[in-house]
Amino acid sequence: MARVAGRLEQFREAYAVLAGGQAVASPPIVVMAFPDHASLEPFLALYNGKPASVTAFFLRGSDENLIVLPLSGARSLGSVFHEYAHLLFRHNDRIWPLWLEEGMAEIYSTFEVTGAHGIRIGQPIERHLGLLAQTSLLPLTDLFAVTHTSADYNERDRQGIFYAQSWLLTHYLMLGDNAAYRARFGQLTAFLRQGQPPAQAFTNAFRTSLAVMENQLRSYLEHGKFNPLDITVKADLTAPQPMATRTLAPPEICFRLGDELLRVGREQAAQSYFEQAQQVAPKSPLGYEGLGLVAAERDQSEEAVRWLHQALERGSSSFLAHYLYAREKYRLTAKSPGRHSRLGADEAGEVQAELERALTLMPDFGPAHELLGFFELAQGENLATAQQHLEKAIQLEPENHAYLLSLAQAQFARGDAPTARRTLESLRLPYIEASVRSEAEQLLKEMEAPAERGR
Repeated sequence: MARVAGRLEQFREAYAVLAGGQAVASPPIVVMAFPDHASLEPFLALYNGKPASVTAFFLRGSDENLIVLPLSGARSLGSVFHEYAHLLFRHNDRIWPLWLEEGMAEIYSTFEVTGAHGIRIGQPIERHLGLLAQTSLLPLTDLFAVTHTSADYNERDRQGIFYAQSWLLTHYLMLGDNAAYRARFGQLTAFLRQGQPPAQAFTNAFRTSLAVMENQLRSYLEHGKFNPLDITVKADLTAPQPMATRTLAPPEICFRLGDELLRVGREQAAQSYFEQAQQVAPKSPLGYEGLGLVAAERDQSEEAVRWLHQALERGSSSFLAHYLYAREKYRLTAKSPGRHSRLGADEAGEVQAELERALTLMPDFGPAHELLGFFELAQGENLATAQQHLEKAIQLEPENHAYLLSLAQAQFARGDAPTARRTLESLRLPYIEASVRSEAEQLLKEMEAPAERGR
């Protein structure tokens, strides 16, 4: 455990030096390490009713980021670095195709400290090379079409070639023997941000057809020379890292396991652990808090409020409990989902107090800033404060495009219609989620209606 923690700190420090401190800023990171894969398996997400075929995994959340892995096996640290890389690249999560996400994570999975000031990434991965020597490459159109729900991503006998070829293609473009491609590699992200479809962005960035690229990729594989990248940093990566340890009490163990299961979509199994936490320590807030999380996940607002209220009465210091209690209370006041009118003083005071308490406990919690901004907007009493909270939420989670919808409404309410329209126009790009695009279109129409009536 100490070795895993120390290597993670080296990885974080090295990446912060390379990309800046903001690149590694995030909610808390929780690493759950199981003794081996057999003990981890009951806590994996299910795919077609069976545990997913993964060695380790990463789940990003607004409240915390979770890495789950087995300690045994030679690939454990490589899996950790792979999963941690997903967190570091989170700002590109909405625009990068899956092959690029996984290919970049595989490049960084080989992270190695070569000295006090030296690191190396991009070393050859033998298991990928072994598979690529026995299996034909996928056509790039097929590789580009793989998503999180594809069999090539989830099924053990098919996912190997996807990961291997994603690594190979990323290595070729980022570190390979074609200097022009290495120079243009950054343009791919730029074109994707402009809204170009992945295949179009790819051919525009590298100025070649997919057929030509496929032939060049085969040649790169056959040549068999995969040079890593050595980087020198100023920080001393071998300096001792301070560490503190403590033993978890049974209710916290139950809560942690239940929380992990809830995050992978196994609500019923999670509920059993939360109920166990409640039974072994009825005075602890953790079991009640967990049952509140389950109810909130199931959109059972009244049930969530009831359980979370009991958690708060028992002294919960969880910012998430305060936030969810406020969110579910506020949802119960809506005339229809997402449609709120001004609340009376008592109701408004409780919601606002709980959101402010959540932010006192976790000042950089994006969802609490977003909800408090939306709440202030609906109350209509302090639009400037509303906009400040919304802008803070976007700063913390720029990848959460839905926050821009509320910001545009605040800008419009403050009389800045041109800025509001520009905010909404940025949500019309193809890579934006369809539901957010649709709502942005509707808001644009609503904003244009008063202007039409004034003519």
